Amino acid sequence: MIKKSLVFIIIFFIFFTNNTFAHTGIKSSSPENGETIVDEIQEIKLKFDTKVEQNSTFTLKTKGGDPISIRNINLDEEIMEGTLDEPLNNGDYELDWSIIGVDGHPIEGTLSFSVKVPNTNESADEQSENKEVDSNSLNVDELDKESEPKMSINFIIPIIIGFLFLIVIGTFVWLLRRKK
Repeated sequence: MIKKSLVFIIIFFIFFTNNTFAHTGIKSSSPENGETIVDEIQEIKLKFDTKVEQNSTFTLKTKGGDPISIRNINLDEEIMEGTLDEPLNNGDYELDWSIIGVDGHPIEGTLSFSVKVPNTNESADEQSENKEVDSNSLNVDELDKESEPKMSINFIIPIIIGFLFLIVIGTFVWLLRRKK
């Protein structure tokens, strides 16, 4: 009886772990979540862990909720791109994406970013000074992002399941030895 239960548990965890890996999430984006854009932007690009199916889309709005017109959204394997009718004005924006992954499951997410393009009325010296400061701060931010460990939920769940699986197996082995 215990051997049959053990085989059933092993098969259950194998199938459950495969389903966990099948879900997709956002891998990278341009602009990135939390990024401050200092140049004009007229294109949004999202890259996912796996191929994105038809009917996947995204919407862009200001923090106040005003929608931003998107000319077209193109899907190419794991990349979803959209072109804006005109460059974004300075301000804060939210991008809501909704995809259907290759496994057929709908997945949604949100990212936000800001646009702070320098005014054209500033003198050339002020603009170059601001760009130098902005590029230096961006380089520091990029270094911080590179030093952070990147661990997604798609990686953590199987580890937890594996750990629980080991506990269950250990308990069965302990029970088998105790009966002898």
